[in-house]
Amino acid sequence: MNRERGLVLLLYPPSETQRHTTCPAGLLMLAAVLEPQGFEVRLLDACAAANQRNADQVVEEIQRINPDVVGVTLVTPLVRQAYDLSERLATGGVKLIAGGPHATLLPEEPLLHGFQTVVAGEGEPTVVEAVEAVLGRIPKESVKGLSWVDAEGRYQRNEDRPLVTDLDSLPFPARHLVDPADYGGTNPAPLFGNLFSSRGCPARCAYCAGGLFGKRFRFRSAGNVLDEITLVTRQYGTDHFHFVDDTMAQNRDRMMQICQGIMDRKLAVTWSMMTRVDSLDEPLLDLAARSGCTRIDYGVESGNPETLKRIHKPHTLDMVKKTIPLTAKFGIDPCVFFILGFPWEGTEETKITLAFMKELAPYLREFHPAIASILVPFPGTEIYEKYKDQYGFANWWLNGKRRYQPPRLKTHSLFECRVFPLGAVLDADFFHYPQAVKETIYDVFQFMYLFNLKNRPWISRMIHSGQLIFSRRLSAVSPSLERRLFGTLQVAVRALRQRTGRRREGSA
Repeated sequence: MNRERGLVLLLYPPSETQRHTTCPAGLLMLAAVLEPQGFEVRLLDACAAANQRNADQVVEEIQRINPDVVGVTLVTPLVRQAYDLSERLATGGVKLIAGGPHATLLPEEPLLHGFQTVVAGEGEPTVVEAVEAVLGRIPKESVKGLSWVDAEGRYQRNEDRPLVTDLDSLPFPARHLVDPADYGGTNPAPLFGNLFSSRGCPARCAYCAGGLFGKRFRFRSAGNVLDEITLVTRQYGTDHFHFVDDTMAQNRDRMMQICQGIMDRKLAVTWSMMTRVDSLDEPLLDLAARSGCTRIDYGVESGNPETLKRIHKPHTLDMVKKTIPLTAKFGIDPCVFFILGFPWEGTEETKITLAFMKELAPYLREFHPAIASILVPFPGTEIYEKYKDQYGFANWWLNGKRRYQPPRLKTHSLFECRVFPLGAVLDADFFHYPQAVKETIYDVFQFMYLFNLKNRPWISRMIHSGQLIFSRRLSAVSPSLERRLFGTLQVAVRALRQRTGRRREGSA
C-alpha cells in the first residue's frame, strides 16, 4: 500500500459491555473498499477479547501509528465513551470521520464532539470520497451522504447517498488485516465465520430503528454467497459460518439455492442464521438441516399477543408454537430472544411471557439472555419518540446517569452479576418500573439462568442454583450484608485459585 495516498485507521471504540471474539464486519468491509484505492489500512478493535484497550491505550496507539485519517464506528451504547475519545483526539489534530448506526440516525451530533465529517448510511460507497474530502483533496460539498461543518461553523448535510442496489458488487471483507492474537489465538479459522448475505429489513418493529441498511430488503445472489464461503473455507480453514442478516430467509428461493449450493459444492461446513418466525416452512427447514444448519435465531420478543401487536411483530404466538418445535424436529437448535419491560406491561403481562417461555423450553437447548432482553429505547425508534418526554430519557446516551455497565459484586448482588453479566440494564431505569415489575423481570432471568444449568453436572447445578437463590433472597432483606458476604467469598475463592496455581507451577 502507498502511504503517500494515505494511512486510514478504522477504529471500534472501547466499551465496558462489549467483548468481541471476531473483528466487526463493518471495519473489514470498509478496509476492503479502501485498499484497492491505494490506501494503507489498519484496524483497531478496542473491544477485541484478548487485547481490549481503554481510551488512554487507544490514544497511545493512534499516536504511535500516526494515521492520516481515523474512521470511528458509532453505536448508541458506546457513544458517550466514543465522544470522550474523539474530543481528546481532535484536540491533538487527528482527522476524524464518524460512521455507523448512531451516526446515521443523528449525523449532526458527532460534529459537536470533535468529528470533522459524518458518513450516513452504508459506508462502502462513501468512505473513499469521505477520506479524500477530509484530506482536502475534493470538496466536501461533492460527497453524497456526508455531513460536515463549514468554515463559518454552520452544519451542512449533503444529499443522501442511495443504498447499494447490487450487493454482489461489494468486495469480500479484508480478513487478512485481522491479527488472530487480538482475539485469543493463532488459528484464524474461528474468526472469519460471520457473513452477511442481505441487508435491510421490511419489518417496522417499534423498538428498532433499522437506520443503517434501511427497510428495503436487498440480497446477494446465492452464487456470490457460496463463492465467499468456498474462499474462506479454503483460505482459512473455517468450517462454521453465521449469517448476520436481520432476516436471512426473507427470499425463500434464494435461501433454497444457498442450502442446495452448499451440498452441491460439497462444502464441509455447518452454519447458523437469524430470521423471522414467519419465513420458514417444513421443506426449507429440511433442506437447511441437510446442508449443515445447526441453529436458527428467532426474535419472538413476547408471549403477550397484545404486545406483539403494539410492537408490530409480523408473527403470532401460534406461528411460534409451530415453528420452534418444527425447527427442533429437524435437529436444528432453535434460539429464541425475548424483550422484557415494555412500558405498558405490568407484572401480569410479564408473567404471561414467562409462561410462554416455559412452554417453549422443552424444544430449546438453552436461553440466551442479552442486554437487549430488557427494552432499551434506541434513538429513531417508535418507542423512543413516543416515551422520551414522558419518562425523561431524551438523549440518554449522553447522560452518565443512564448507564448499564456489567455489574460488580461491590455494587450489585451475586444474583445480578450472574443473570445480567453483560450489563445491568435495570440500573438505567428508562421506564421507572415499579419494584413489583422488576421482581417479575428477575423471575424471568432467574428461570433462564436455572434452565441453562441443566447440562452441568448435578453438583455444579446444586451449587450455582443455591447461590443464586440465596443471593436474591438475602439481597431483598439486606443488600449490604449480601454484598459483604459474597464479596468476601469471591476474595477467598480468588486467593485459593492463586495458591493452587502456584502449587501447580512448583510441581511442574
